[in-house]
Amino acid sequence: MRTLQFGPLWVLSSLAGTYNRFKSYELASFWDTVVAVALRTPYPARDILTSMAEDRSGLLLDFELDDRPVVSGLRHIVSILDRIEPDTSADFRLALLRIGVAVGRNRGPYGRTITPEHEQLLQLIAELLDMDSLPDISDDVLV
Repeated sequence: MRTLQFGPLWVLSSLAGTYNRFKSYELASFWDTVVAVALRTPYPARDILTSMAEDRSGLLLDFELDDRPVVSGLRHIVSILDRIEPDTSADFRLALLRIGVAVGRNRGPYGRTITPEHEQLLQLIAELLDMDSLPDISDDVLV
């Protein structure tokens, strides 16, 4: 479960360009995004996202102590998701991308658009998650 909980943090890390030195306003926006995405994610994938809120500081500490880089972490997530129910797996993968789109948008110009660099990172994340392509979720309204 902890590896799955790290998924959104690995997405944040890839877009923020840092592994564990997040600014307080980045984390505040990130947590708001996780909540917004969780509300739109079907059960049981939603439970993975909501479980992150049980102990945010503990989760962040465990994440900092984890030695897996983003790519390895996302590959571990895929290996877990490949062993669970296909709908739940697809829902969680999509939730991770939605979090990425929202983080990318928040980091982009005026907090409204995704930079080309972040769009490329999101495409890479989709590939790492074994998604055929980046779903058209760029117009998703989150937070």
